[in-house]
Amino acid sequence: MSHELVVTAVGPDRPGIASDFTGHVHAAGANLADSRMVNLRGHFALLALVEGDPGSLEALKGRLRAAAPSLGLTFEFSAAPRADGRKGVPFRLKTYSMDQPGIVHKITTFLREQHINVEELETRLESAPFMGTPVFTMELVMLVPATTNVKALRHALEELGDTLNCDIDLDPA
Repeated sequence: MSHELVVTAVGPDRPGIASDFTGHVHAAGANLADSRMVNLRGHFALLALVEGDPGSLEALKGRLRAAAPSLGLTFEFSAAPRADGRKGVPFRLKTYSMDQPGIVHKITTFLREQHINVEELETRLESAPFMGTPVFTMELVMLVPATTNVKALRHALEELGDTLNCDIDLDPA
């Protein structure tokens, strides 16, 4: 029976981190199931779900702890939570606006109030010389309960976007 381990890591970015990490996973006899790795303006962050038998997962933890100083990363390990069988229809929500504090909080609070679960969320602040100000974008994947009226949800999101002065697009994922 396969077990799961959540691995998180942070540290300064450099070429080869993904290769080094996945090499340790492979050498321990484990399997990389799901992962996100990103360079955040020079800071590397990793979130990974690794599968394997208990021995290979323990071996992986030992390998990564020993290699942490040479990799320049700080690792944390936790048991993977059991999937609770969340149900819903996946949708992709995208926003575009001039940067302002609170956009992510206000939109995710609205989604929580609608009992919508955010599965993935990514934000980006990009230079936009043609606008004279940075452009903030957010993209998220969410599970909308099957009982939710999507037309009403879309309308409510458009109204929220108007109050935030941002464009909001909602499409099936």
